[in-house]
Amino acid sequence: MNIKGYILLINREKKFLETVQKSLVDAGHSVLTATTMSSAVNLLSNNTVALVICDSELKDFSGYDLLRFIKNNPQLEKIPFLFFVPVHDQGNAGKAFKWGATDFIVYPLDGKILIERIGEILSPQDGKEKISIVSQDENRGAISQPLHDAPPAQKERRENNRMVPQNAVNIEVSRDAILWLPGQIKNISRQGFLMETPLLGRPGMLLYVRIQLPSGKCVIESQVRHVSISNHQLLADIGVEIGDSAAWTEVYECIIELIDTGRNPAAERLSVSGKIPDIRKMSAETEQPAAETIVVMNENETMYNSPSQSNFHESSNGKALEIRFYHSLVGKQLGNYKAVSFIGAGAMGGVFKGWDIILERNVALKIISYKLSSIDSFREMFLKEARLISQLNHSNIAQIYYIDQSDDVFFFAMELISGGTLKDMIKDHSNLKSTKGLEYLITICRTLDFVSGKNIIHRDIKPENIMISDNGTLKVVDFGVAVVNDGKNKKGKSENLVGSPYYVSPDCIKGLPLDARSDIYSLGATFYHFFAGVPPFEGTSVEDVLLKHLNEDIVPLKTKNPTVSNWLSDIIGKMMAKNPEDRYQRYGDIIADLDLLMH
Repeated sequence: MNIKGYILLINREKKFLETVQKSLVDAGHSVLTATTMSSAVNLLSNNTVALVICDSELKDFSGYDLLRFIKNNPQLEKIPFLFFVPVHDQGNAGKAFKWGATDFIVYPLDGKILIERIGEILSPQDGKEKISIVSQDENRGAISQPLHDAPPAQKERRENNRMVPQNAVNIEVSRDAILWLPGQIKNISRQGFLMETPLLGRPGMLLYVRIQLPSGKCVIESQVRHVSISNHQLLADIGVEIGDSAAWTEVYECIIELIDTGRNPAAERLSVSGKIPDIRKMSAETEQPAAETIVVMNENETMYNSPSQSNFHESSNGKALEIRFYHSLVGKQLGNYKAVSFIGAGAMGGVFKGWDIILERNVALKIISYKLSSIDSFREMFLKEARLISQLNHSNIAQIYYIDQSDDVFFFAMELISGGTLKDMIKDHSNLKSTKGLEYLITICRTLDFVSGKNIIHRDIKPENIMISDNGTLKVVDFGVAVVNDGKNKKGKSENLVGSPYYVSPDCIKGLPLDARSDIYSLGATFYHFFAGVPPFEGTSVEDVLLKHLNEDIVPLKTKNPTVSNWLSDIIGKMMAKNPEDRYQRYGDIIADLDLLMH
């Protein structure tokens, strides 16, 4: 039976499972079994499943809950779902079909009928893609022995027969033929090839490889024989073997012809230009923010992402490796959450759009940088962020749901905010309506007043950390470097240098003890940028910008943007006073002055 993947059989009765599983295996199918929805979801996340056969009631949830979960998950929605239910439940067939079930079969019945129906569901469909699927029976003779177990003579023959393309041969790789990640062939032999890809696999796993041929796009099933990766930041080198098939022969001959002739695959036979990105350039072309967070824990633990011309910026190679680590997590299950897509990365970690597989809702997943996860102080900062946010139950602060660690990956799940940031509005020149800007400023002042009432200092207020949801609600995010001002700081005690260069307060730069007035300065700098369209201070390096915060007076906001009132210009100027004693001492005072300005 030529099918791609397993049949997942789910029923709360183990004896029933064993009986039906034996019938399916005897018919030539590969079968996975589960008695609960949670175990079924885990199997779906870690295996290629071609068909789900499920009872109406499971040990933890109903089969209809599992159906809804699958059909609402973009990575699983195409898997056929067949209900196999006892006769007393046949009245719910309408509900099953309404929610996307492929069929609804009642037992007891002749096993041959079930086998025939499965065959009809899994029969190959005509489509635009040319797909060659090699079954396990067909593959067994070709890949029964792992590469490391091959006899020495066989290893030598394989090494001698391997060909290395001079130009990049781009491919796409997938575990489920739904979510595809880029890859490149490093060397090739008649038995298979070695590829470089951000997709992680394990020996024995089935992987689908998609490649553009002159005759059309071709998908081939391969089996992982070995994986080489030094750490999670690097791309994996995955060796796969492929059984004999007409499609594989065509792919192999095309690539060998390219190697022999030296022609450029980007322009000819295997062209995938514009469809599959070059993974060696992944993240190199990603837009970097003008200034990101600086964190100096001590002389041995420093992290900062600064303006591109700064002497302090992290190497592009380091950033590329970090981004590759994040891309390798797409599709991975972390506890009860699935990383669906990568949104972006900051100083402390990466943010993903995620899916809560139990509660069936979208979430944001924040994952600590792999490099920083091995440093105790930064790992503690990451955990502390989650604890701090959990204390802040406020409509203008993104809420946290859960924190966990999975396979050495630290993460927490939180509210997903669909929308943009103040930075986006600045880029779009949406800062001309001062009335709306005043409303935003008042809202953030009230939010930070609530935060300071909990004795928490954010320390990284900037346009990127103020989000506006699709319904217009403002949200303060990223408490990764926040601290609790518990009164234990003594006068003169040096604080760590933390903040973003364009918005950091002079007291933070000097290493003075901090309180809410430091956030007030950063908020003033943020809305100076919002109303003026440029930061209050600019420079060619981080040092240059920080020195201007310490020594230079700001150009009045009114000078930068004549449309704003003198009163607003004075309010922003007072928020950004060099000496904390000269600033507003409380958010309530700022709100009172802004209210007068509004009315």
